[in-house]
Amino acid sequence: MTTMSRQQGAVLMVSLIILLVLTLIGISGARGVLMSERMTFASRDAKIALEVAETMARKGEAVIDGLANTDGFGDSGWLRTAGDGPDDLFADDTWSSTNSTSEKVPMKGADGNTNLEGRMYIEMAGLASDDSNAADVDLSAGSTGLDFPDIKVFKIVTRGVGIGGTERIVVTLYGKALPSSATP
Repeated sequence: MTTMSRQQGAVLMVSLIILLVLTLIGISGARGVLMSERMTFASRDAKIALEVAETMARKGEAVIDGLANTDGFGDSGWLRTAGDGPDDLFADDTWSSTNSTSEKVPMKGADGNTNLEGRMYIEMAGLASDDSNAADVDLSAGSTGLDFPDIKVFKIVTRGVGIGGTERIVVTLYGKALPSSATP
């Protein structure tokens, strides 16, 4: 009995220290899992925002493909003449209903029911012409018969927002040959 009375709780102290160390390891592991989960969500949200912006760019290309002329372009609205687009792509006013248009995309939001939507505006960017000498292409016949029409270039600027609020802005250039009577 005298041996037990001399220990005075040393086993209890060692057990408590080991328990404390194991608790700290568990908390550290849980924090790492939570951080990984947040990073995974942020990555997924960024990809969704990019997909929305790219889908809007395809919708902008479809709008341009449907143009017969550029009469609808001006210095306000979502169809702009060259140099009349918003200056700051990151300003809230750029993405208001005054300066851009909103469309739904075929991707579901966080609730699983409503479709996400993106915004876009289109600005005329000028002409892309083939300035090469057509006679350099085929000298055997003396005349190539090639005709290079002027291509009107449009800048499509789109914005997508993911389900967590991440934003992505995509700027693309798209060209279309329009009749020469259309305003450049």
